[in-house]
Amino acid sequence: MSTLVASRTETANGTASVGMNAPAELDVATFLLSVTAAATEAGDKLNVYMQSSPDGGTTYDDFLHFTEVAGNGGAVKHLALVNFRVTPTSSLHTPNDAALSVGVNQGPVSNLWRAKWVVTDVSTDNASFTFSISISSADD
Repeated sequence: MSTLVASRTETANGTASVGMNAPAELDVATFLLSVTAAATEAGDKLNVYMQSSPDGGTTYDDFLHFTEVAGNGGAVKHLALVNFRVTPTSSLHTPNDAALSVGVNQGPVSNLWRAKWVVTDVSTDNASFTFSISISSADD
């Protein structure tokens, strides 16, 4: 398992370049979102996306949207299996920038990746989530 985004505590929306570009020979990978601390209010939310860019970082498109993390949910882990070698789930679409429904857009993606997160604070400016993102493939 390789770390894409090291453990971090976030209170606002943001992005992070990941520790690797997708290798061309990558067929299938399992992504792990590990939330070790969550906000305390039920309405606080964390949404985490994996995105790729076909144009060197100008445009990003979601290929993975992890299950939403609720503020009162405590520590959780979410897995996502991505198959990069199947026919695309959606071969024609407008780029999704933090707009993909929870799930995976299976199929090939560009090799420049980033993680994006959206933090929703329901009321008192105390939403704080600590999380990391890892990847595992058959080649690991």
